[in-house]
Amino acid sequence: MIRSDFADTDAYDRRIRRFVPYYDEMMHSLLACWTDRTSGLNVLELGSGTGNLSQGLLDRNPGCRLTAVDLVEEMAEACRTRLAAYSGRVEIICTDMRKFKRPDAFHQVVSSLALHYPETDAKKQAVCRNVHQSLKRGGVFSFSVMLTGDTPESSRKTWKEWEQNVLHAGVSPEELADWYKTHHRSDHPVSLRLWLEWLRAEGFDPCDLVWRKTVFGVIRATKA
Repeated sequence: MIRSDFADTDAYDRRIRRFVPYYDEMMHSLLACWTDRTSGLNVLELGSGTGNLSQGLLDRNPGCRLTAVDLVEEMAEACRTRLAAYSGRVEIICTDMRKFKRPDAFHQVVSSLALHYPETDAKKQAVCRNVHQSLKRGGVFSFSVMLTGDTPESSRKTWKEWEQNVLHAGVSPEELADWYKTHHRSDHPVSLRLWLEWLRAEGFDPCDLVWRKTVFGVIRATKA
């Protein structure tokens, strides 16, 4: 959503909370998708960014091991710095999350606000396919993502509600206009209906929306 400028990762963290006013609620919903806190869990995070979700995962699940993937070196380095205290439990890889897979290796795959970046439906479907192959049977794929409506009218209504929330949170009209001109160019959101279709086609069942506010949603899917 707002990863166009990677020069200042601290500024990135501050900005994301301003443009996602319900960020903490969304992250809580994403972490709540976990059902198994036993030791020996192998977890994959796609698009780890500066490591916000990574740290929450490691704190919540003291026995898990995390593989964090991000394409941008600055983000991978920021994540590496943030997770230095967990170094024995963390593997950080700078690579394209759209192509990453490690067959039958993970109990959980997670992602926060990254899966709307692949430019085409085919690339998003490839992520679903690679995640399915990377999960063990019964493994869980949970992710937060930007979503459109099913119709142009519903999309316009949802985006207008998000704009009102962002302005109420203190973002100026000028900042909002600048965001549309700069950062929004890298976003390629699709509808919830498409995500659920793609996940089910790859063999995930059940697949559900577990949280949504305006243009943001959290989806949970289990490898059958």
